Amino acid sequence: MRLPIPVANLARRFAAGTIRAGDINAFLDVEGVTRMTVPLMMATASCGFPSPADDYLDRPLDFNELIIENPAATFAVRSAGESMIDAGIFPNDICVVNRAKSPVHGCIVLALIDGEFTIKRYWVKAGTIILHPENKAFRDIVIEDGREFEVWGVITRSIRMF
Repeated sequence: MRLPIPVANLARRFAAGTIRAGDINAFLDVEGVTRMTVPLMMATASCGFPSPADDYLDRPLDFNELIIENPAATFAVRSAGESMIDAGIFPNDICVVNRAKSPVHGCIVLALIDGEFTIKRYWVKAGTIILHPENKAFRDIVIEDGREFEVWGVITRSIRMF
């Protein structure tokens, strides 16, 4: 997996055990500074047959509110590979990660396994953690004793550009 140099350096320090929690927090701390809003129409737009347009606008839509649940604990990562395409996460999508959420069975997580990042569905079966890909061409990753493993956060959104 190719990573930006600052992320790769952080991952190396993490793997070497020379990193402190404060280092990660300082590296990942993201806070929205600018509030940008766009008008949100009250009407829905049909993806089938056209529907009559309404002249009414709803309240302005703030993308910070829409995408970021917890600004102090949120960061983004670009996805790579095709192991999550059946979950709607495609290569080069931007995944929004909430570090404050604890992983629960069925959620999608950003995990660090043996020094490498991966995005997978988090399963717990009979006390065993399994990272499940959402593409039948890929195999489950079973987290066994002795394996370096850490969940960096829960994926709360995926953003795709056309």
